Amino acid sequence: MKCSWLRWLGAPALAVAVPMFALQVSAQPADSPSPAQMKQRTIEVQGRVAKTGQGQFVVETRDNKQVTILTNPQTRFMMNKKAVRFADLRVGSTITVAVMVEGDRQIAETVTFVVDEEPAEGTLIEGQIVRVIGEDQVVVLTPERKEVIVFVDPRTTFQLENRTGKFTDLRTGVSVRAQVNVREGRHTARQIVVPRRGK
Repeated sequence: MKCSWLRWLGAPALAVAVPMFALQVSAQPADSPSPAQMKQRTIEVQGRVAKTGQGQFVVETRDNKQVTILTNPQTRFMMNKKAVRFADLRVGSTITVAVMVEGDRQIAETVTFVVDEEPAEGTLIEGQIVRVIGEDQVVVLTPERKEVIVFVDPRTTFQLENRTGKFTDLRTGVSVRAQVNVREGRHTARQIVVPRRGK
């Protein structure tokens, strides 16, 4: 008699207990972050590029620490508000990096080139071209080891080793002399001269 009473009571009790358990499980947010996601955080790293490699680079910060930063297909590279490429990273370039920290890995979200803009209006910029960007910019590394973006426009003239040239004649590694004016915060060349070698 006692066993039949337990069996009679057990079925309704089980029927109530199962929905209550399901309710407790479903009450947990479906999109709650996993432990791995909770460890993610974003930081900013500033400094100069000390080394580049396959899918990664090393930044030397202002306090002389070296930070290895990874890249992925989503990493963006920006210079003067224009998109550039990983290949444009050069040792010595000054950059600011928005970094996603995932455990012990640091992955670049955005890499922004910091370009010195010291020359005044009507200044002669001399140095070596370290990057050609798009169809209207070159980055010149001056003897003081500072990178300056020089823009061209339809009025810019080009002289390559005593002959008339054009923007597409400019190449990485070539020494140049650029007469620039400052317009809207940009250094725009009136003339770019590639001197003869040895001069």
